[in-house]
Amino acid sequence: MKTKLLLIAFFFGFGLNQNAFATVFDVPLGVEWIQQINTLSQGTSSRVYNLLKVNASGGDTLLIAGGTRTPMRFDNLLGDSLNPLVICNKDAQVIITKPVGGYFGMAFNACRYIKLSGNNNPNVVYGIKITQIPGGSGLSINNFSSNFEVERVEVGNVYSSGIVAKTDPNCANVLSYVNFVMYDISLHHNYIHHTGNEGFYIGNTSYNEGSGYTYNCTNPVFSGKVLPHKIIGVKVYENMCDSNGWDAIQVSASEAASVHDNYIIHDSYADVTNQQSGIMIGEPSIAEVYANTIVDGKGVGIQCFGVGAKIYNNLIIHPGNSSKVRGTYNSSGQLINSTFTFGIYINDKVCKDATISKLPYLVAHNTIVIDKIYRVGAPYNTWGPQGINANSLNYINGSFFGNNLIIIDTNTNMAQNNAISGIYSSNSVSGYSIANAPAFVSINSRSTISANYFSNEINTLNFGNWANGNFALQSNSPAVDAAVSSTVSSNTILNKDLWMITRPSGSSPDFGAMEYVPVVTGFNNNGMVVAPNPIFLSQSSGNSFTIILNDTNAISGLQVEMVGSTLSNYTQVLSVQTNQIVNGKRELVIACSQLPTQTGLFSVQVKSNGALKAFANVMILP
Repeated sequence: MKTKLLLIAFFFGFGLNQNAFATVFDVPLGVEWIQQINTLSQGTSSRVYNLLKVNASGGDTLLIAGGTRTPMRFDNLLGDSLNPLVICNKDAQVIITKPVGGYFGMAFNACRYIKLSGNNNPNVVYGIKITQIPGGSGLSINNFSSNFEVERVEVGNVYSSGIVAKTDPNCANVLSYVNFVMYDISLHHNYIHHTGNEGFYIGNTSYNEGSGYTYNCTNPVFSGKVLPHKIIGVKVYENMCDSNGWDAIQVSASEAASVHDNYIIHDSYADVTNQQSGIMIGEPSIAEVYANTIVDGKGVGIQCFGVGAKIYNNLIIHPGNSSKVRGTYNSSGQLINSTFTFGIYINDKVCKDATISKLPYLVAHNTIVIDKIYRVGAPYNTWGPQGINANSLNYINGSFFGNNLIIIDTNTNMAQNNAISGIYSSNSVSGYSIANAPAFVSINSRSTISANYFSNEINTLNFGNWANGNFALQSNSPAVDAAVSSTVSSNTILNKDLWMITRPSGSSPDFGAMEYVPVVTGFNNNGMVVAPNPIFLSQSSGNSFTIILNDTNAISGLQVEMVGSTLSNYTQVLSVQTNQIVNGKRELVIACSQLPTQTGLFSVQVKSNGALKAFANVMILP
């Protein structure tokens, strides 16, 4: 089986001499400010203290010397649409930090057609690292900047957001702002962790159902409503987000946005009301959100306030762990101030703006697992959270919800009549009741709901090993070959699952994000475990990891492979150091020195004579 890797290393030369006129500019330690000066001779530079003046153009490269340095500012740099201006680490890792008084890590002002890359040394996973910024964000793309690609950058331990891409209006820029459009923002293979606010903050969030903000300016003279600038073409993919205080990934005011194959864990840890989600699509965006893995967040797994979003093949595990939404008990013993939270939440209030196209949603083949439930106060006096909520659609018709797999596991210490059940509908949807509140899915008559799989008992789904993070379906799962074929045949984007497996692989599609893949017959595949998991590259030197199989029989033609994305066709055969039976299980010990140097989510596969016997996912972290 080939699986999809969240983070892939494409180690390549940057082509520093893309044409005969390309120039390489060295940026030594001590330079904090780089400024485009067109009065200099083409391809030349001039340094004054910490300021490096350059006359650079498309295809040129700025090589930042490795080592620890203070924050960096870039002004007015301009590549072109065919040859971006490349900014990258020269050799060793570039570490940008300012533990005292740091208000930004890297800031780009009025720059366009830029590629920022930490991918210029195959021995360094993230060639640019921004850390310990106590007063601001890590990386900022602002002041009318546009057309940016950012890869292989690590941002951690910053006061505000990890990566910000937007320009905010004010009286000084308002006349230019109303005509500005940002284009083509591509953010991929980055590691964003331990941020005070958002991991990724893309686009201004002040659309306000079309009312925007009103500005009354005297210099220049301006009075009127200002809407956020549009972003046309946003790609946020194959990033890792860990412990972001607010939303892990927020994309607003965007058209043709794509958020996919990201791994998100521990989102919204600051537990701030209205700042809680793994992925948030803001007004009035049009987006595809797919193949993301969102684990152990305090917020909603995915929430969308745009229009026409396609949300599919996402794995959302244990969302809604906020303590605030659970409310408190008053002096009379009544639970107050509790609210619902959700695996997926959709709201079309943006359509209060009559100029917004009312495009329907597609929400299909998502797996949502919630293994903790808590009491929600009056008037419901029942249990939450919910799986999918689209009951707030007041303008959009024709949205479709189908082939999702939702488990809201009932705690065995609670009365069974408190289990979540059914589909809630606030108005006339045949067969569904307003009494089911909360429910697995909450809709109204504006939407269409097809077959979905619901359960209050996680063990009945026969996942590979859910307690250890393996949510792959086994052959005896009731979700296998049980979903609706027409949902897939009428939506070609569903022809592949989360791991790029062709859907259906059996007689009919399986419910949820992952198709069951048959393994060698006669093999007891009640779970394969990799320990430790995750594996930290920084701690793996000289160490090993262990594959634990529920099989005591000798494996003919044993081969172990680590498989990456179909995008890079990454496959590495692993040598087995030790193959022995321990406590009734087969243990295969493998040296960590064989691990790839890149980070991300991999599939470790055990094969017999070339046929797949068992597999498990393993996370490799820096």
